[in-house]
Amino acid sequence: MEPITRRSFVKSLGLGAGLLSVPATPSAEGSDIPGERAGSPPADPVELRFRQLHLDFHTSPLIPDVGKDFNADEFAETLKAASIDSVNMFAKGHHGMSYYPTKVGVMHPHLKFDLLGQMIEACHRRNIHAVTYISVMWDMHAAMHHADWRVLDEHGADAGAAPLEAGWIRICTNTPYLDYVNAQAEEVARNYDTDGFWFDILFYPPEGCFCPYCMREREKLGMDSTQPEDRRKHAEMVLMRTMDRLGGTVRRYKPRALTFFNGRVRIGMRPELKYFTHLEIESLPGGQWGYAHFAVMSRYIRNLGLDYLGMTGRFHRSWGDFGSLRNQTALDYECFRMLAQAGKCSVGDQMHPRGKLVKPVYERIGNTYRSVAEKEPWCRGARAVTEIGFLSTAHFTSAGALTQSDKGVTNMLSQLHHQFDALDAESDFSRYRVLILPDYHRMDSMLLRKVRNYLAGGGGLILSHESGLNPEGKQFALSETGVDYVGPSPYQGDKGDYLEALDGFTQGIPPMVHFTYEAGSIVNAQAGTEALARFWKPYFDRSYLHFSSHHQTAWDQPVNHAVVTQRDRVIYISFPIFESYALNSYSVQKQVVANSIRRLLPNPLIEVKAPSTAEVTLTEQPEGRRVVHILHYPAERRAPDLDIVEDVIPLSNVKLALRMERAPRQVYLAPQRQNLKFDHRQGYAHVVVPEVSGHQMIAFEI
Repeated sequence: MEPITRRSFVKSLGLGAGLLSVPATPSAEGSDIPGERAGSPPADPVELRFRQLHLDFHTSPLIPDVGKDFNADEFAETLKAASIDSVNMFAKGHHGMSYYPTKVGVMHPHLKFDLLGQMIEACHRRNIHAVTYISVMWDMHAAMHHADWRVLDEHGADAGAAPLEAGWIRICTNTPYLDYVNAQAEEVARNYDTDGFWFDILFYPPEGCFCPYCMREREKLGMDSTQPEDRRKHAEMVLMRTMDRLGGTVRRYKPRALTFFNGRVRIGMRPELKYFTHLEIESLPGGQWGYAHFAVMSRYIRNLGLDYLGMTGRFHRSWGDFGSLRNQTALDYECFRMLAQAGKCSVGDQMHPRGKLVKPVYERIGNTYRSVAEKEPWCRGARAVTEIGFLSTAHFTSAGALTQSDKGVTNMLSQLHHQFDALDAESDFSRYRVLILPDYHRMDSMLLRKVRNYLAGGGGLILSHESGLNPEGKQFALSETGVDYVGPSPYQGDKGDYLEALDGFTQGIPPMVHFTYEAGSIVNAQAGTEALARFWKPYFDRSYLHFSSHHQTAWDQPVNHAVVTQRDRVIYISFPIFESYALNSYSVQKQVVANSIRRLLPNPLIEVKAPSTAEVTLTEQPEGRRVVHILHYPAERRAPDLDIVEDVIPLSNVKLALRMERAPRQVYLAPQRQNLKFDHRQGYAHVVVPEVSGHQMIAFEI
């Protein structure tokens, strides 16, 4: 890649009249993944607030009256009335238009004033944080002027919208485009009193980028562009270089500014944490995420050592869903569950092109955020208290990528009211009394060593299907399972196996043969290993030559294979039970896991008499106060791809017991401060919660 100056770059783009007269930030082009550098965040960033608004403004240059109805004081007063204390506001959106007078980029052609500047000033006068939004890898103006900057797929086509399709085209930051977007960040950082930067869209397609810049650089680095793993590693390297460059520019002018890079939040993101002051989980349940996404991600993100918030949206479905409004009950639930997972809150909106906020939207946000403000004293500085950890099976390369196994274990443990975290391979296993390795964790030497050390420390382990096998899948690397691996189930046509729970393992399981809905592994229990459930074979495997009835073939007789086994503190389940539960939600599978956990964890942190639709979590504040959150907002599938929360279903007289070594000095409802009678016996503080109307916190003062 030939070096260019920022001035020649802007001139070639034909976008701006000139550049700011500041030194160019150094390019890291051609370098390997950076370590601690200028882009690292400060030790004492601006405090992340509880009630944030993420305000989009992706406005086409074809729209003629941009900002026509904007009034800065009215705008800020609307936010204040809605109890919003921080807002992400736009400097540049996906169309590539800037909303301030720029010498680097392109100000929206129909905007006649400094919209960004007026918003920041009006918010600061009301003690509302103002964080600046810049779109990075979506910039339609730059994409249309510089086709050579676009991300290409292996066929040389654009990664994004086709030529006759409405939508975004992705730009590669391994091109001179990075100089352009960095100069925009520098311009804003120099000229505006912003509290932070929110950089959006930083991820490549899973197959990587095939643009000439990336192809040439991989050759220079000795990487093989035909290999998916090399392309993935290179894309990660480019994105880390991008964050380092942009973060370094922010630090130079705003040393304490909040800094966040959207698109990088995923399981396995530890190497990139050095670029973030905090983390945010974009998870609009009406969009592609669904309710399960935040349930998994929050249980991982909250343990990475940074403050974090969840982000939902005010839209019925997802971003840019103009003319729609989130149900009030849904918005309440989505924000309150952020608090219950030891996080803070953000609600997304998109301002109308004329610059006027929609009043009913902010009335609804205000209803939720006023309640959040009342609850903050019991949420400030809180951390989750857990005792079970599950090792995620998510692909560690894609933003928000989750597997069905992750969703299944999260659904099960939530419905069983256990306190748990999602882990990656670098997590500290020793923190947990029970560790779950769901479905597909074949063991390399590092994972095998960690798990054996965990077991040696007295931990309990639950594995399923391929977890515990060696990388080749030929035998168990973890001999502590106490079973011999025979091979995959031969009943692939039936797409499942049959199990029967045996004596001592039948609690809650109807006394019959049950289908697993997913084919698993065939194993034999070794001497000294207890079989908790046994295998039944069907008459034959289903195929076009021999089948019976509508679905799976009926069971025939038991055979000498185990489905659930226990040896010491290791329980093995032979089929992908967690993936199957995510896909089928068969209650017997949940009961198999419940019975397994009970054998390893007879005295859980919380025991509660509440329906499985209730969400129960435990947090602890620095002063030692423990807070139990109970939420009850059952979602209903009312559209083919949309779960709806509309009504609060109250719960009455909920019996709750919290494991505590000594009796608390006080138990009360928060924020109502209503004292509750309690008694302490057998290591638990017992209370009865008179009513849960949506969300109720119960504070246990030490």
